[in-house]
Amino acid sequence: MGRDQTGGLELPDAPGFGFGLGFSVLRDPLRAASPESVGTWRWGGAYGHAWFVDRARGLSVVAFTNTLYEGMSGRFVTELRDAVYGALEVVQ
Repeated sequence: MGRDQTGGLELPDAPGFGFGLGFSVLRDPLRAASPESVGTWRWGGAYGHAWFVDRARGLSVVAFTNTLYEGMSGRFVTELRDAVYGALEVVQ
């Protein structure tokens, strides 16, 4: 389920990502401008939830908000991701 199933096809609005069985899968962190590991799964919902699983780092993050699209794919999701990975860098 967590493997890219798109055979190298790429959506223009999601560089560096493929798609597994139910969620996006990070293929290229550089193209995606992401600190996440290759193979990280992520998705969100229209009413403001977002989640990602970075198995390489043993990390799962789930956020529930009441922000409609902002909590699904807006700036909040990117800022949450960056805060989590930034905190990991400080700890290590």
